[in-house]
Amino acid sequence: MITLTQARDLLREELLAVAAAAVPGHNGVVTHDAGPVNPRVLEDGSGPATVCLITVENGDPAVVDPRGQVAAAVAALTERGWQAEVQPVESGHHRASANRDGFGIVVHGWDGEWRLTLSGQTPEITGQPQ
Repeated sequence: MITLTQARDLLREELLAVAAAAVPGHNGVVTHDAGPVNPRVLEDGSGPATVCLITVENGDPAVVDPRGQVAAAVAALTERGWQAEVQPVESGHHRASANRDGFGIVVHGWDGEWRLTLSGQTPEITGQPQ
């Protein structure tokens, strides 16, 4: 069974690899990785940290292609064994979602923006050292 730390490391690696594949010639940057959190903290304020949330951004300021970057991210996710689905474009917001083994990733791109954002969450893992 995978530990929360191993799950976090795996998710981080996947996000960075997909970000790099979606924007050739550029490496993604981790913009959020607060470590393990309790997803139910707002419900009752108790309980152990059981998931990790990570966000990675990537982009080329000379290229504004959210549709193409999201499509490239979906192709990279699919190649890596993720089940990915492109969502309908809403108000210039291009996005896709993917899941694999309880992990989830959402990819965001916006018309007029060169940045691509990938956010991921580990599966909930309880009762183990972090």
